[in-house]
Amino acid sequence: MKHIGIIGGLSPESTVEYYQIICRRFNKKFGGLNFPQITIRSINLGELIGLFESNKWEEVAGMILNAIHDLEDAGAEFAAIAANTPHNAYDLIQRASPIKVLSIMEATADTIQKAGIKKVGLLGTKATMEYGFFQRTFKDYGIETLIPDAAERSYIDKTIWEKLSHGRIEKQDRVKHAEIITRLVEKGAEVAVLGCTELPLLIQTEDAKVPLFDTARIHATAILEYAIK
Repeated sequence: MKHIGIIGGLSPESTVEYYQIICRRFNKKFGGLNFPQITIRSINLGELIGLFESNKWEEVAGMILNAIHDLEDAGAEFAAIAANTPHNAYDLIQRASPIKVLSIMEATADTIQKAGIKKVGLLGTKATMEYGFFQRTFKDYGIETLIPDAAERSYIDKTIWEKLSHGRIEKQDRVKHAEIITRLVEKGAEVAVLGCTELPLLIQTEDAKVPLFDTARIHATAILEYAIK
């Protein structure tokens, strides 16, 4: 199999989730004490937040590319970024990367398309909801994207950075996120895309009462499939 490289720390909560999904799925397939070769290069989320907010995506790409070079030096044959927001710089990263970088947008869009879904509601950080990198990929796959209104986007963003990234799960946030999803469904969304790797820690299908597409789980599954194919 291919040696997997993961850019982690964005946040630690999602990095752990990726690692567990990949390892458990691999072990289920091969049994015994078999687990995949994975190198994780964790970077400081605090150094990236200001770059996200000031729209400095070339600098974001530079930080992640430095980490990718470290992964390559450690033997990784391809890489994946265990977070959604940095993927706004994906094109810059992939063009300059010495190894392949698996896109979370393409993995998610492919899964949604195969399910026959044409219109989705997208939740995530403000950058993920507003900068259009998911929307552009979804459009290429024939999928229309709806996002929450401005006040709801600010609320979701604040919850992600101030609570979920620190592992804080509060019932009131779960209820409010479910209500936001309900409003998107009322506008025509068939499902909700949890476009932040921390959001599945907060809300499940039984909370939202509509199908949820967890980008972290989809991406982690795609990483393993690429590694063993």
